Amino acid sequence: MLRTPFQSGLIAMAVAMACSFVSTAQIMMPVAPGSTGKVLHAQGQVQVLKDEVPWALNVGDLVNPKQEILTGLDGYAKIQVPDGSIFEIFPNSRATFRSNQGNLRELLDLWVGRVKVHIEKLNGKPNPNRIQTPSAVISVRGTTFDVTVENDDETLVLVEEGQVAVQHALMPFSDAKILNGGDYLRVYKNQPLAQKQLDRKCCRR
Repeated sequence: MLRTPFQSGLIAMAVAMACSFVSTAQIMMPVAPGSTGKVLHAQGQVQVLKDEVPWALNVGDLVNPKQEILTGLDGYAKIQVPDGSIFEIFPNSRATFRSNQGNLRELLDLWVGRVKVHIEKLNGKPNPNRIQTPSAVISVRGTTFDVTVENDDETLVLVEEGQVAVQHALMPFSDAKILNGGDYLRVYKNQPLAQKQLDRKCCRR
């Protein structure tokens, strides 16, 4: 069936509008209530990637799920989520906030650098959250702890108070190690978790 130039123009316009609608729908994905983080303090170079473009983070700004946070040599930020929990991100760090938007318990993916996390309990009850690095998965219910990733091969977990469970990210069938206040554990990418690599006098900050 032959189409007139007018008909062909209408079809092309309809296709362009449909593509535009799909593109807009993908960009304007709704953000789940209670899933954002709010910047309480920021200093130095602190940025968030929006569509792969870095934007400076300032006090009062919101960080949405799946956004990547970057800090420079002098960068530092303190960010609070709606349940009252807070995480601090230190210089030369890179982390993804809530990489799984459908699961609010997955708080951070730390790729490199250092974060300090304080998880608030909910009405005195455990508040499960999870931090992941290239070599470790840290599960918490209400505690304060440090996580440092110096490279892809090593993660240091230091518990200030409360309790966390640490599991190997690449060996998920191995038993998790339980750390209490003052304990620390180094997780190596290509090695099973240490039997009890703990020392209450080491690595305090």
